[in-house]
Amino acid sequence: MYRTKLEKIALAVDYEKRFAKYKDLPRPTLEELTLDISIHPRDRRAVTKGRYLLRNTTRQPIGDLHFRLLDEDGGLELKRVDIAGAQLTLDDKQHRYRIYRLARPMQPGDALPLTFETQRWHRGFRNGSQATSIVENGTFLKDQDLMPYLGLSNSALLQDPELRREHGLPELPGPPKLEDLSATTKMSFHNSWLRKLDITLSTDADQTPIAPGKRISDVTRDGRRTARFVTTATTRPKFSVQSARYAEKHRRYKGVDFAVYYHPRHAWNVDRMLDAMATSLDYYTANFGPYQFDHFRIVEFPAYAGYAQAFAATIPFSESVGFIAALNEEDKLDFVAGMTTHEFAHQYWPGQMMGAETEGYTLFVETLAQYSAHMVTKKLRGEDQIRRYLQYELDRYLGGRAWEKEEPPLARVLGQDHIAYRKGSVVMYLLTKRIGEDGVNRALRNMLARYRFKGAPYPRTLDLIAALRAEADTPEEQALITDLFERITLYDLKVTQPTAVRRPDGKWDVTVPVEAKKFYATEDGIERETPLDEHIEIGLFTEVPGLDAFDKSHVLLMERHHLRSGNQVLKLVSDRKPLYAGVDPYNYYIDRDSRDNLSNVQ
Repeated sequence: MYRTKLEKIALAVDYEKRFAKYKDLPRPTLEELTLDISIHPRDRRAVTKGRYLLRNTTRQPIGDLHFRLLDEDGGLELKRVDIAGAQLTLDDKQHRYRIYRLARPMQPGDALPLTFETQRWHRGFRNGSQATSIVENGTFLKDQDLMPYLGLSNSALLQDPELRREHGLPELPGPPKLEDLSATTKMSFHNSWLRKLDITLSTDADQTPIAPGKRISDVTRDGRRTARFVTTATTRPKFSVQSARYAEKHRRYKGVDFAVYYHPRHAWNVDRMLDAMATSLDYYTANFGPYQFDHFRIVEFPAYAGYAQAFAATIPFSESVGFIAALNEEDKLDFVAGMTTHEFAHQYWPGQMMGAETEGYTLFVETLAQYSAHMVTKKLRGEDQIRRYLQYELDRYLGGRAWEKEEPPLARVLGQDHIAYRKGSVVMYLLTKRIGEDGVNRALRNMLARYRFKGAPYPRTLDLIAALRAEADTPEEQALITDLFERITLYDLKVTQPTAVRRPDGKWDVTVPVEAKKFYATEDGIERETPLDEHIEIGLFTEVPGLDAFDKSHVLLMERHHLRSGNQVLKLVSDRKPLYAGVDPYNYYIDRDSRDNLSNVQ
């Protein structure tokens, strides 16, 4: 059904007025999920028959079950829900919301099975953007496209503050404060640990069905191909299924089957992905602990969307961001390998540890995955190229904060990508230079040992900060952790007119004038200068760091010097004449203008 923008807003307002009162009701968690999904690509139709095993992990009885459909395009139809002895007390077809009253309330610890059936059918043409999740070659469906969800969350409500005020809706509350211990009883993103995921997926005989889990059967009969995938390792109740006429390439490495499923004409970056998988497995198992699966696969989907996303050992990866990119030049950012290592890292964060539903929850997902990916990138590309990666992250953080009305400290990040991904990766990399890469990884490994696949209480960013503080040896390192996670800290570091004079012994006396400032910003963007008293890197080079073929042979000197607020002049000695001098030359710090960190040497 076509709706105007105003009609959509009116529908959202009505939805909230009817159902927001149910948002905080106790709900059971999904413990086991069994699905039989039949995809018909030429008809652009999918039928799903499912079974949930629910468990009441709360401390309260649960008398009603609330179901809603989440698919964005409204193409999902809930055909039936069967719960023994339950009575359907509400079936709101306009809002696609149902309430079932149980014959006997679920007591804490009780388990309850139910079955359901849905259909998704893309027929004709829409008045607007077309539905592209089921296509003739390249179907890509996610969990919300196929099955109903339990309960209500803020994400289902109207988000725009001005529209909320205009329609008399109260201000949306954010997640609980970081200090709220009662909030550690809920896992972020309304997730739970799924103990078993069992998906049987059928499609046309000439296509390959793919779902998360180990493939335990694959049969072609009567024009249909049916495969069953079972995940017995603990995971989250999030998944995707895909179907297309794939080519595939496998590589067996240390007991893990690496695979890429791709369009036969899109083979350019397949080996690059497989190489990144191997390096990721080496780094993550050595530093964080065991990998929980015996396989890891990347599956191409059409460029109707441009991203990659991590599910249990299975990564849907858009053709536009991974498969049709030309990455033959050594001096380019290798974003294909970077995205591969990032999605592999999600097998740990949040694949093995999820944070509590409090401020800062995104740090456990995206900051830690981005940090992990940068560590693997350093192994793949060399530390001498890290400046270009940190410059990329820094520029996008600064650009994002220029448009953001309010900015929380990293420890309280609420999903802002420019903070969680971009600032977070710069912060974590700087931390490796101060408490050591081994120290950071030891803190993360200790967090996993404490929380891996565990139930409540779930960790907060305060727990991670405490683990990092345990690795910090000096007051300066402790103060840095505070600045990086609990404050919004900015620097303004600048080199002006460095000079080099040759000495009689052939060495060079190098003078590097540095101007240094440090600022703390409030969440509403007001910046106030604060005294700077830290040890920061100074470098001398024969090439600009991070550009083209820059490597360690171009580094004449890289050492930390004590800097204070204001102007100061550093006296250095070099065996060779430097052509460039820099303060924080690799962009470890959040510098408001990192372009003036480097200068030609006169």
